Amino acid sequence: MKISVMGIDYNQLLSGKVLAEMGNEVTYISQDNKRVENIKRGYYNADEAMVIKSMDVENSVGFTTDIREALLDSNMCFIAEGYMNSSTDEMIKILKTAQVVGANMSKDMFIVDRSGIFNSRTDAIKEVIQEELSKRNARFSFEVIANPNFLKA
Repeated sequence: MKISVMGIDYNQLLSGKVLAEMGNEVTYISQDNKRVENIKRGYYNADEAMVIKSMDVENSVGFTTDIREALLDSNMCFIAEGYMNSSTDEMIKILKTAQVVGANMSKDMFIVDRSGIFNSRTDAIKEVIQEELSKRNARFSFEVIANPNFLKA
């Protein structure tokens, strides 16, 4: 299965690593071009190094800033945005990420919300994605699954 993980912080790296070890192809997506390029060159902090150096980055893991390309073949997309102090700030970030996913998805897929927000916000995420699909007259089937503890590092 091809899986996209939105973000490349430590928790997201660990989750993606486990998914790759299960036999999936994992692509990490970040809008931070410099950080993605540094990771591709082998420049990362000590925590990231522990995770990345143990991955099979040649065959099953990739890093990109091109969300459209990453979602092209993905069957599943993890919105695994950070665990901020404010649930309001986190929800804003999650909905912005959902907007980007909706604007770029090109096939049916599952969206997994791993946020730590105490109340499930799948309806809001689904609404934002659907709005973006409607703007493009795209008719993709998708389901939003809230599972904050799945592969939590």
